[in-house]
Amino acid sequence: MLTNTLQSMELKKIMNNYGLQLVSFETTTIYNTQIDHIWTNVLLQQCHFGSIKAYWTNHKPIHIAFKLLNHVPKFTMPYNKT
Repeated sequence: MLTNTLQSMELKKIMNNYGLQLVSFETTTIYNTQIDHIWTNVLLQQCHFGSIKAYWTNHKPIHIAFKLLNHVPKFTMPYNKT
């Protein structure tokens, strides 16, 4: 997905037909290749994603976290001392 090849363009076309978009265009291995993908249909502004380095493997673990709509975190209400 890092380069425009016939295969990557075909995969993008198929995924777009299902309303999915690739989340990240960064490498996922120590060899500067991308073999792991995350595809989603949510707005990218509503999620946090990335990869981290790992000393025990040549892969960089990838992660994604979604903001839950209409969700109030448990401890956001001000504390009243009465």
